Amino acid sequence: MANWQNHNMSNTLARWVVDKGIDNVKPSMLSPEMKREVLTEAGMILLKEGRIYEAVKAVSMGENSEKLVEMGDEFMRQSKFDKAVLCFIPTKDKVRIEKAAVECAKQGMVQLAYYAYVASENAEMAVFLKENFCPDL
Repeated sequence: MANWQNHNMSNTLARWVVDKGIDNVKPSMLSPEMKREVLTEAGMILLKEGRIYEAVKAVSMGENSEKLVEMGDEFMRQSKFDKAVLCFIPTKDKVRIEKAAVECAKQGMVQLAYYAYVASENAEMAVFLKENFCPDL
């Protein structure tokens, strides 16, 4: 029973986070376990609502890299490489970031690919893209 009540409370808090806005929440008020659970759940609600930036931010604030990788992998399967890269950047998974960056560049999303290469610490590719495709960055 206690587990059900805890889950129900985290769902209620997650909905509150979504309604209040991820930028208006102080996650330090939650225990580490509740922070992870509530913010990940809020991220999933935001994702279902199509609010990808806020979803990634919520899951990142919940320090749930595994969920971000799972989200990014699913976006890769769907060929939504721009969304995948947004999920992968906070995880610091260089292999996944660069795989998504290559696909972003192929689809003409060069600025996003540039930021992905910066995040993956691939200075050579970042400089190449900046000098050749987006010198104003």
